[in-house]
Amino acid sequence: MLQDFNLLSNIDGEYDSCIVGTGPAGMTLALKLAASGEKVLLLEAGGLSYSDRSQELYDCESVGHDAWPKYTRLRYFGGTSNHWSGRCRPFEKSDFYDRSINGLPGWPIRYGEIEPYLPEAMTILDLDPDAGFKPINKPSLEDHFYPDAFAQSPPTRFQAKYIDQITASENIHCFFNATAVDIKLDQSHQAVTHIQVANYNGLSTPVKADTFILCLGGLETPRFMLNCNKQIKSGIGNRTDMVGRCFMEHLNVPIGSFLYREPEAFTKLQFFTDDQFCQSSSIGKSNITMSIVSSVKSYGRTKAIKTFFKNLACQMQIEDKVQFISDFKCPGMGTIGTLIEQAPNLDSRVSLGDTTDSFGLLKAQLNWQIGAYDQNTIRQAALTMAKEFSNAGLGQIRLADFILNPEQEIKFGHHAHHMGTTRMSDDPKYGVVDRNSKVHGLDNLYIAGSSVFSTGGACNPTMPIIQLCLRLADHLKA
Repeated sequence: MLQDFNLLSNIDGEYDSCIVGTGPAGMTLALKLAASGEKVLLLEAGGLSYSDRSQELYDCESVGHDAWPKYTRLRYFGGTSNHWSGRCRPFEKSDFYDRSINGLPGWPIRYGEIEPYLPEAMTILDLDPDAGFKPINKPSLEDHFYPDAFAQSPPTRFQAKYIDQITASENIHCFFNATAVDIKLDQSHQAVTHIQVANYNGLSTPVKADTFILCLGGLETPRFMLNCNKQIKSGIGNRTDMVGRCFMEHLNVPIGSFLYREPEAFTKLQFFTDDQFCQSSSIGKSNITMSIVSSVKSYGRTKAIKTFFKNLACQMQIEDKVQFISDFKCPGMGTIGTLIEQAPNLDSRVSLGDTTDSFGLLKAQLNWQIGAYDQNTIRQAALTMAKEFSNAGLGQIRLADFILNPEQEIKFGHHAHHMGTTRMSDDPKYGVVDRNSKVHGLDNLYIAGSSVFSTGGACNPTMPIIQLCLRLADHLKA
């Protein structure tokens, strides 16, 4: 069943589970639990399509490095899957090794606890489980880099794929334009009694279930929990001040450019750091992608004149002299992109700002920080890649000045992967949820999605999100 909460006066019914959010995490859980016979209430804050009115509620102030928080998520049915690129790669065994980074423990679970869910997760994302994950290039670089293997989802749009199934489902009652605005606890503050839901018309109503699961993403989940502070001043699940901390992204660092020895035979290269290299160097993991520019590209209203001057600079071979005007690469030049693991860091966090949204909730404030561990990861990976690329006889890498000079500030961007803000830990001192994704100190509140990641690895988070959700569904059915 699918209904518009703007057209209703309440949400009645008895539910086994209430799931807040219809992105890949929420949709996967709803379908899996409903298939087992549970009656599921599924809430979507946005509508069935994009609207500025809904998207404005994702407004978020950046006070650290800018991760473009408002524009990297979508607030309507299907969530951010509506603009997902489709790249898939699972975590590795080494991501779950027992370790400590910045004084914080890694995952409390091991790889074997999510690995069995990989085939089903691949099917959900429209991938062939028998095809696996394959590299696009063969050459390895000595002992420190090997060809990265991944798979490309079409990509799967969860609204398009599942909306008819949810509409026809007797076990799933899905309401859109239904924004969760508060959590009510029992007198002992050990269990959730209901979640308060509001629509755009000013109506607010409680919804009840045996179990509640928050699937709001790495920014909105902590924002919602911190706003639920009527009974516990610090917010729901925040007794140890961990809600919102350890915000992680994957770092996109322009480490330099390259010249390939045989450009006529070049195909895109993708390398992944070897486990032994990461462990011996005490650094995070990295994916490094190398491609050759086919043409100069410009954007904006003046793109035509920008393209003319860029091509002229390339023809005159003075592009390095005019980079201060516009950073660009000429056709035939090799560009290097990265997806680098960021370490959990207590100072990198989501908190509440001073302004409220139209539902009276304080807006999020993001203070995205990278620390010394991350900077060492970036420089070690870049320097080693340059050395081994040359030793392999593939060509030469020209590293950016900030890689060679530790006194210079590292340039980096984001990949729109919001992780770690309700991290998983056996000890509530170091996390928000336990090994079963249940919020510490509460009997029936769970969190799903990349916000529970203890570490982020160097892979896109969608595949591990689905695996963890399937694992959670099995736990809830047990």
